[in-house]
Amino acid sequence: NKLTGAEFEVYRDTNGNKELDEGDELLGKLEETSTGIYEMSHILYGGVFVKETKAPEGFLLDENAYYVEITENGKIYEVENEAGIGFTNMAQTGSLRIEKTSSDGNVEGFSFRVTGANGYDQTFKTDKNGEIFIEGLRVGDYTVSEVSDGASANYVLPADKTVTIFADKTTVAEMHNELRDTPKTGDDSKPWLWAALMGVSAMGAAALGVAAYVGKRKKGKNTVK
Repeated sequence: NKLTGAEFEVYRDTNGNKELDEGDELLGKLEETSTGIYEMSHILYGGVFVKETKAPEGFLLDENAYYVEITENGKIYEVENEAGIGFTNMAQTGSLRIEKTSSDGNVEGFSFRVTGANGYDQTFKTDKNGEIFIEGLRVGDYTVSEVSDGASANYVLPADKTVTIFADKTTVAEMHNELRDTPKTGDDSKPWLWAALMGVSAMGAAALGVAAYVGKRKKGKNTVK
């Protein structure tokens, strides 16, 4: 892919040794005429060097100077490296370490999805120490998400976390799980409540018995009269 944002300088091979050195004359800079295309016009015949002085954002600088011989009027010359493919820039990369903890100490076998720069989308599982280590990530922002699956079913999933990967550094994303509150099964009633209810029931029965007894006595008295 063509990359924008680079800068190139052009030098005249003054001494004709086909090596860029202090005695060579700086002719100017290439102009980016379209995305990833850099040009300079009206260069006189002879050998020149093209050297990258600034890499596109997120990429490593190409330290080499590339030689090209100008021999024909009006011809467009393409600068190529030794492989014949022009300037190439290696992407700057860093690493990501995901550290998982949980309220019950269970950390192995949990899945995390990492998405981000340039369409990156991969899923990894934690090791016995609850860690995932990913190398070679291009610099930029990534999102770390815990996957809802069998391993995480009993836990409250943590919020997604956005992290930034820096060149030649390791970024750490800490993810913690809490166990879900699960309803208790079986008889979880309160003994004191049952005792109170039984007491009320017993009192009601006693009151009913007294009422029945009084009623009978009243009935008997009326009969005597």
